[in-house]
Amino acid sequence: MQQKEIQQQLPPQTTPQQMKTIIYIENLDQGISEDYLYRKFKEVGEIQSLKITKDKTTQKSKGQAFITFAHPDSAEEARKKFNNSVFIRNVIRVKPYFNYHNADKKANIFINNLPEDADILELEQEFSRYGTVQSVDVHRDILGKQLNYGYVQFEKKEDADNLIKRVMNHPITHKGKLLKLEQFKAQSERKVESSSIYLRAIAKPLPQKYWEQDKVVRAIEYGWSLIIKDYFQKHGTQVKDCFVKIDLHTRQPWSMISFENSEQAKDNLDICEQQRKHPCINSGAHHALELINKHGPPVNSDASEAFSIAEITQAFKEMAQDHNDTFKGESENFFYNMVYSKHLNPDDRLILVQNIKEEVTKEQIQEFLSRFGKVIRLTIRKTKNPRFQVQQCFVHYQTMEDSKRARSEIYDENNAEISKIKKEIFKDGHVMMNILLSKTMRKEFKEVKKQSQSIFQNPGGRQLLQPPFGGNFPVMPPQMPFPPGGQGMRQMPPRGPRSGPFPMMRTQVPRPHMMNKQPMQPPMNKVVQPQSFIQEFSDYTLVQSRMEEFLKIPLADQRNVLGNLLFQKVFDVVKDKEATKKVVGMLIDPSQFEIGDILNMFEDNQELQTYIDDGLSLIKEETQK
Repeated sequence: MQQKEIQQQLPPQTTPQQMKTIIYIENLDQGISEDYLYRKFKEVGEIQSLKITKDKTTQKSKGQAFITFAHPDSAEEARKKFNNSVFIRNVIRVKPYFNYHNADKKANIFINNLPEDADILELEQEFSRYGTVQSVDVHRDILGKQLNYGYVQFEKKEDADNLIKRVMNHPITHKGKLLKLEQFKAQSERKVESSSIYLRAIAKPLPQKYWEQDKVVRAIEYGWSLIIKDYFQKHGTQVKDCFVKIDLHTRQPWSMISFENSEQAKDNLDICEQQRKHPCINSGAHHALELINKHGPPVNSDASEAFSIAEITQAFKEMAQDHNDTFKGESENFFYNMVYSKHLNPDDRLILVQNIKEEVTKEQIQEFLSRFGKVIRLTIRKTKNPRFQVQQCFVHYQTMEDSKRARSEIYDENNAEISKIKKEIFKDGHVMMNILLSKTMRKEFKEVKKQSQSIFQNPGGRQLLQPPFGGNFPVMPPQMPFPPGGQGMRQMPPRGPRSGPFPMMRTQVPRPHMMNKQPMQPPMNKVVQPQSFIQEFSDYTLVQSRMEEFLKIPLADQRNVLGNLLFQKVFDVVKDKEATKKVVGMLIDPSQFEIGDILNMFEDNQELQTYIDDGLSLIKEETQK
């Protein structure tokens, strides 16, 4: 059979039985043709159709393909034989085809804590014990490495519900790792108020001698879950679920507790805020052993006991005699949060502190910030954008009250002692502090910033089409669009995603004293060189390397220098000299953008493109009048 004789399209309506004959291939090298795939995959069975997906505009391969076999066994064999094989240069991934659009979303389960070498076929076989599995997918990063999470799609919602109920008492393990399963939730569903709280570092680190005993570790995790459930039961609060694990790196236990409603979760979060711990984690090894004897050991997915009472009794008795008994729930870095809220709302306890002097050590900044409350984590690093601040740090206070106190007292200029320390730690004694927004909120804030800075929002409207400076300050220097010497402007390379956790905030640039609003009069017997700054800062790299000097020149000259440097970047897009002059005139208009905003345009090509598009639209609108 020749490749051209193969059908090029998948059936428009694919039944569950037909889907078993189709495989989906991704991460194909662009040099791979359909003929090549046909020759490779026909080894495992008769092929009915084959299609490499291509870009509609360029007609280049997207690195994906669909192959339909005559028999399901051939599709299964193709997955086993070719998944993770090297085709030309790329490691390809072969998956079962599945039409997610027709699937029941409520029958989808999110899998977390998968091992790095998770096997999709083995997972599918394991989950098939609980119902008809339509698809199992393990997510990968851009390099093709398997991540620790994925999804299993059942045919019926009832099967998914039964599995979730079953794993509460009969956990599923895969290659030695305990899988965490939960009902799939769309982003819109996750925005509802959470009814779960997350408690981290609820006790001191587990001693090494116990950490090396797998069954003892499993018994401690189980004992913790029983203690927490017992506490809430005695206090009349219904707990839907309680999950406890000991962290691999810190050897400290953490817990996820789910309540009947969000009000109960909030009430218990308030207890953590007030007491810096939660009473549900204040117990002892004797009590844990009593509860394990009462309820019996947990069971594995194959219904076997995870451990016997006899295997863990001695260790629990030793723990009860030790002043470091893990079940006492004593911890210096106890942390709490609402589940999912961290994706939607800022955590008031996490603060970004900037403008720290280069010579200041982590110990110095830790000592200063600890004056205002309990610091449970502090990370300090040099910034990749050193023209505005030398170092920055992320400080996580234990409670919101600690964070509020820090933000209030650090900014209190009437406190002479604090002001003195600030001058020792922060450049020019100037502190920059912000609550660290979540990724979702940072994206939203960036959009709001672009809207507020859009040149359409200028109160002067179409007056922006006129030169923003008059008299002695022309919009463009005479040499434009090229600097002295006739050489072309250096094109700055596009920058990748912004580094740092707070890229959308307007940069605080030290501003010189405001210039006299009257036109500048040159002193007698002295010739003013209006182009001197243009020549001195003829390339943006010079501005970067000499930022301190640049910020000391008159503000209007700063704008002219940056306008000169922006001209070629804008001209490369606009391709029209007059239109470029008008757009750049808008971009350096002091009523629209501060110097820090203009500097950011050199480093964020996407943001600059947005402003160019706005400017061209405004010019077009003015021309059509």
